[in-house]
Amino acid sequence: RIAGKLRKAMEKDHLHRDPNLSLWALSRHIGASPNYVSQTLNEVIGESFFDFVNGYRIAEAMTRLETTNDNVLTITYDVGFNARSSFYNAFKRVSGQTPTNYRKNSVST
Repeated sequence: RIAGKLRKAMEKDHLHRDPNLSLWALSRHIGASPNYVSQTLNEVIGESFFDFVNGYRIAEAMTRLETTNDNVLTITYDVGFNARSSFYNAFKRVSGQTPTNYRKNSVST
């Protein structure tokens, strides 16, 4: 039940776009204790809070890179990252390429 609420908070309420999102704020939003949320993330979803949130940020960034002409820095901040370097590192860890290369490759396919 908590896992569903967590996913809804990201997919429908777009909490991942808040660069200051914390475990405490997410827990309050869905009406569960931070301990339950952390346990659910680790045991049910299999991700840390950080990886869970960044997964939604990167997924939205990928969509925007494919479907808009917004520059990478605009997308970085819009999806919830505080710094370009954090975004690039997380993006490359997930996709294996830089955001610019991802855009080039997705346009040519």
